Amino acid sequence: MNYIKFIIGILGISLFMGLSSCKKTFDALLNNPNYPSPSTADVDLYLNEVQVSFKDFWNTASDYGAQLTRQQQWYGPFYRNGYTPATFDFMWTTAYASVIKNAQAMVPLAQSQKKYIQSGIARILEAYTYGTLVDDFGDVPFGEANLGAASTNPKVDPGATTYAGVQTLLDSAIADLQKTGAATGPANDLYYSGSAANWITLAKTLKLKYYMQVRLVDQTAAASIQALLSENNLINNPSQDFVFKYGTNITAPDSRHPHYGLDYANSGGVGEYIGNYMMWAVAAEKWGGNVNLTGDPRLRYYFYRQATNYAWANQQSCPCYSSSYFQTPNYPSWYPSVPDKTPFCVVGKGYTGRDHGDNSGTPPDVNFRTAWGIYPAGGQFDANQGAAVTLTMGGQGAGISPIWLSSFTSFVKAEAALVLGSTGQGTPRSLLLSGISASISKVLAFPSTVNYTVPSNYIPSNSAIASYDSLVASNYDTASSNDSRLNIIMTEYYIAAWGNGLETYNNYRLTGMPNNMQLAKAVPEPGFFMRSFYYPSVFENRNSNAPVQKTPGDAVQKVFWDNNPDNFIN
Repeated sequence: MNYIKFIIGILGISLFMGLSSCKKTFDALLNNPNYPSPSTADVDLYLNEVQVSFKDFWNTASDYGAQLTRQQQWYGPFYRNGYTPATFDFMWTTAYASVIKNAQAMVPLAQSQKKYIQSGIARILEAYTYGTLVDDFGDVPFGEANLGAASTNPKVDPGATTYAGVQTLLDSAIADLQKTGAATGPANDLYYSGSAANWITLAKTLKLKYYMQVRLVDQTAAASIQALLSENNLINNPSQDFVFKYGTNITAPDSRHPHYGLDYANSGGVGEYIGNYMMWAVAAEKWGGNVNLTGDPRLRYYFYRQATNYAWANQQSCPCYSSSYFQTPNYPSWYPSVPDKTPFCVVGKGYTGRDHGDNSGTPPDVNFRTAWGIYPAGGQFDANQGAAVTLTMGGQGAGISPIWLSSFTSFVKAEAALVLGSTGQGTPRSLLLSGISASISKVLAFPSTVNYTVPSNYIPSNSAIASYDSLVASNYDTASSNDSRLNIIMTEYYIAAWGNGLETYNNYRLTGMPNNMQLAKAVPEPGFFMRSFYYPSVFENRNSNAPVQKTPGDAVQKVFWDNNPDNFIN
């Protein structure tokens, strides 16, 4: 037995010595292939994750903004309890754990490989994400964000500090995208197909956007705005539009526009409501509150009616209909200015959505609700079919997220020319009309990009488009003040921004326009409008340095660039 132990001991010593002498050889094999280190990661795969996560983050932020600005349904009925902190968990987690984390991990790796286009793209999407977080929440982690073990409870930075960091990120991105000797561009640029020039143009357009948003609190912003306008390397052409394009795949994965997925079900029936105010603004406002099917050239592209009248409406399917303008006007005593300024219950000629803040029960109306149309969701074009939705109608979901369009740039230029006196790009009036033209052209050209043919007799004629332009121009010319003129610019921006609630939410808080937004329906006093969102529960509950949560009574708490009065908007 002792002999055996001796032999084993000798073998153990030899094995230990052998292992020690080969330590360097074996160490190289200790990396677990199931957990690769960042240094071995693929830059383009990192970039794919950043791009797709950014799309998800942006869509979520857009929907919340659209709900508060009456493009989509907001149930309310009080602003203080229309959302909970948990509502914003996905948006927050996607921003910090996906977009920002992967962008920051990718940039050093891309730099070491001279993949400057990839690092420039990542910096732009990171900057846009940070800017949106400030716009929606106010003070958020920036300097200490995503430092890992070095800062497990990052503190928030003032919104103005983060905004300055956003501008720095955009400048760094521009510098990357201008570098010479860059390696091959990304294998899968989901937005601009690897065009460094288009990404530079986007970065400069975003710089303009963020300078415009701080114009009320930063007197130095005007000079930066003028410099960008003078250079004019901005998204001025539809070919430069910053959009995310969806597909038609239904499962594994579902690549369709998210609102197509909600509205076009196999069993029929629209699963959400469009805001009545949004449809009224497009279809009826300019025509005395009466729906004009040949008025706004975008109407039939934006919205698809499952019914073209209200023969279906009764106490069960549409309880409010009996009090509407279209049967017996008997509005609630406190409901303001109906129908002269805002709609009530239904809009007319079958357009059926939901009033702002209507938290009443959901009636059996899924087969009569108006659905998102061919633009931007890839839905059905409205040619008076009056038929229920199906799973594969219209563009079959091959829509877009209109993150920034050339029409938006024109409206921002018009705003700058009017309120700041910016020069070099045209008059506010001409820029307003340029924005409308760009929007209408974008919308009318969209069906062909998804292989859908609009019936020729429903394509708006040149004279119909000219009539719309003339109507807006006439209203602008007869406006008696700059506030009234700005309201026309921001209203047309609002209409052109269908599908982008992020910009409408920012514009509404900055300017208070459109100034005739539908008031909340269910209660006469819904409280102060939400000027920022509650901090997400994942942030409040897991970060010991998180600020004290905004209480329900503080729903009015404003972001740093919003210095308007508490009761500025409703």
